[in-house]
Parts: sequence; structure tokens; C-alpha cells
Amino acid sequence: MQTENHDMGRKPTAKPALPCRIALVNTSSRADEKISRYLLDDLAEALPVYARLAGVASPELAYAAPGEKIDACDTVLLGHTLRDVAAAQEIIATQVVPETRVYTLAHLRDSAGNETPPRFSQMEACCEAAGARWMGGLVICGDRLVRVAAGAPRMGWKRRWVSEALDRLIVALLAGSSFDEPAARPTLLARLACALSAR
Repeated sequence: MQTENHDMGRKPTAKPALPCRIALVNTSSRADEKISRYLLDDLAEALPVYARLAGVASPELAYAAPGEKIDACDTVLLGHTLRDVAAAQEIIATQVVPETRVYTLAHLRDSAGNETPPRFSQMEACCEAAGARWMGGLVICGDRLVRVAAGAPRMGWKRRWVSEALDRLIVALLAGSSFDEPAARPTLLARLACALSAR
């Protein structure tokens, strides 16, 4: 008795390989590099934990400065401010090799929403020109509140709004999938903490 095979003649669909090596590149100018570094460090610390929980191998993380070679990395995460978008685009144009996944982690000074988060259409265009794969980005709003939250517990009420947004980006990085969500804005409790700390 023969069993009908409905899959005969179909070509198997190859799943994209999961990231193996991620470059973390801080493209912020000197005035803002500490916050970019803090956000990248926070993500780097949490990523292996999420990889273990997901049962996947944790990608190797490599910090790189602008100008350093990152061609051995299959994924690049660019940390920068709104004012430093041009520097991030320069990295894509000159250092990223074709087929590399590119994500961005941006942060803004204004926490009240008066400063418009960047539209990443130009970053996407840079990736297309370089043959890279634009995967999306996260915008953290409110540098002053990020500083206030830095010493608090990672999932405490002062810092949670940042940590949860970073964790969602981590999940996308580990899966090699696109990331597209609204900017992460501070909660009312986080804003109150900032106001109290300023007294």
C-alpha cells in the first residue's frame, strides 16, 4: 500500500540562520556616548539570559568602535542619539557587509514627547544600498530618566519601562526577526521618580 506524499516536488524552505555574532557599535558623540553605552551594556547583560530561557545558543557579542572591522558579524546593533543618525548611516555605508542584519537602538533627550522619534526610512535606504538587511529599531525617550533609572533594579518601577523595551529587542535579535514598535516612553512613576530625585 502506497502512502500519497503531498510534499513531492516541493522544494524545502530554508529557515534563515539564527545570529551567531552580533556587533554592538556605539556611534554617539562624546556628549551622549555614556547613555548609548549603558543601553548597549544592559542589553548585552540580559541577552544570554533570554537565550538560555529560549533554549538557543547565545550569540557572541563584540563591542566595536566606529571604524573597527565588523565584517565577521552577521548582525549589527547601532547605538546612537537622534543627532547622531548620520554617523550610524556612515557605519552602514562603509563597514556593514551584504546580508548583515542591521538594528538600531536610539535614544532621545526629551521625555515628554515633544521631540519626534526618528523615522528610520533613511537607515533602511542605507541598508538597501549596502545590500544589508534592515531589521528595525527601538527608540528610548528621555535621557534624563534613563540616568535616574540606571542604578535601580532592572525590573523595578523606575527602570522597568526601559528594560521591557530592551527585552523585546533582545527577542528579535535572538530570532533574527524584524523589530517594529512605537518608541518606549517613561511611565508616570518613572517621571515622578525623576522629579523627586531632582529635589
